[in-house]
Amino acid sequence: MIYDLSREERRHRAIANEKPAPVLKAQLCACGKAAPAKQLAQHGKCVACLFAARVATLQDDDLDVLHHMLGATSHHPQSRWGFRNQYLANRRDLAALDRLVAAGFVRAGAALLDLRYFHATQDGCKLAGLNYAAMTRTQGARP
Repeated sequence: MIYDLSREERRHRAIANEKPAPVLKAQLCACGKAAPAKQLAQHGKCVACLFAARVATLQDDDLDVLHHMLGATSHHPQSRWGFRNQYLANRRDLAALDRLVAAGFVRAGAALLDLRYFHATQDGCKLAGLNYAAMTRTQGARP
């Protein structure tokens, strides 16, 4: 014998078996900023704290290399910042670039003999202080 539920019975059973919607109310991070509960459950920190923790792993000269990579130096007008996104590293700068790659602000590019090109990521552009227009210009400036 085939037992067939009517449409109404199926609807009532579906309603009875429904789970409540996930709760997305904001909670406070340790820094005092509001963050989604899912973010805090997964990472334990808000996005700003995670970014600050990545920046804390860098040294002072690392930011100079990043600024030079993006053309965001004092002898260029700020309106032109981001006209390039490449840096051909020599041995002297490899330690700084390794720290930048580990923090996720730079990615390694093509190799040229014993040297290697490096390119800034979106987070690296934000760290260097580029505005949105310069960031889009930079991300399109890859060779």
